[in-house]
Amino acid sequence: MSEITLQFISVGKLLWVAIFAGFYGFGGISGKWKRRYLGSFWMGVGIWLFSFLSSSFHWWYLLYPALLCASLHLGYGGDSNAVKIRKRFIYGLALGISAGVLLIGNANYALFGFHVGLCCIVSVIFGAFNISKNARSEETMIAFLSTVVPLFLI
Repeated sequence: MSEITLQFISVGKLLWVAIFAGFYGFGGISGKWKRRYLGSFWMGVGIWLFSFLSSSFHWWYLLYPALLCASLHLGYGGDSNAVKIRKRFIYGLALGISAGVLLIGNANYALFGFHVGLCCIVSVIFGAFNISKNARSEETMIAFLSTVVPLFLI
């Protein structure tokens, strides 16, 4: 593939994740099913599409949307900061580990490790400490940063 084609594919991946972030955010406002089911399905289609485009498709990739959906079902709220941090860390860990199935066929453990760490940090920092100016920004950042790396694992 040419460098230009590869660049268009990379930009397409970023745009794909931006749409997922929209599902995630709108699901945070009302209707968690948008985040959990539509978002997971969207990311699954993206994994399949971009892996076919890059000739790296593996049948195990079909499990990713189900694992992502399961992660998105975890609760992350709490009354105290300690509870919020613990639940947010578990939520981030689950989001990160859900992409583990994408290692089959490419074994990019360094990028996967970065992804798991990023998911945990983003979930705790944005979710428990509310460092952004509003909940919409926080959820969009969590969604984007928790799913951008998996598209680059394939």
